[in-house]
Amino acid sequence: MSDKHGIAVLGIGNPLCSDDGIGIRIIQEMYNSGMYKTIDLIDGGTSPDLLSLLDEKVERLIIVDALKGGKKPGSIYRLVITDENIAEESPVSLHGLGVLDSLKMMKRLDLHRPEVIIVGIEPVDISHSLKLSPLLEALIPDIIYAVEKEIR
Repeated sequence: MSDKHGIAVLGIGNPLCSDDGIGIRIIQEMYNSGMYKTIDLIDGGTSPDLLSLLDEKVERLIIVDALKGGKKPGSIYRLVITDENIAEESPVSLHGLGVLDSLKMMKRLDLHRPEVIIVGIEPVDISHSLKLSPLLEALIPDIIYAVEKEIR
C-alpha cells in the first residue's frame, strides 16, 4: 500500500467466469485511464485477504464485486459494512466470505479497520467465459461513476 490519500479501491472476482470478473475489470479500466494516481487500485482476485492487502493508512475501502442481491441483472448496489452487519449471515458477494472473514478477524484482533463500502453489480452470467456479458460491458462507465462518488 502506498502513502496516497487513504482511499483504496479493491476489485474482486474471477475473470474466467464472465460477469464474476467485473470487479477486476473495473480496477483495470481505472488503472488504464491514468486518472486515479492518488488512489490505491488493488486487484484482489477471488479470495482477497484484507489483512495482507491493507495497512492503517487506508481510511476508506471501496470494494467492487459481483453481488447476487435478487434485483434485475446490471443493478448496482451500495452497501456500507459496519460492525453490526458484519455479523449478519445475508449473502453479500460471490466472494463475501473472504472479505467478511477478514473484517471480522481485524475486529477481533483490534486492528485498524477502514470504512468499507461495497459497490456490487448484479451479474447476468457467471459461466466460464473471458468476456463480460454485453449488459455489464455497457455498464462499465456507470460502475466507475458509482466508485468515483464513493471516492469523493
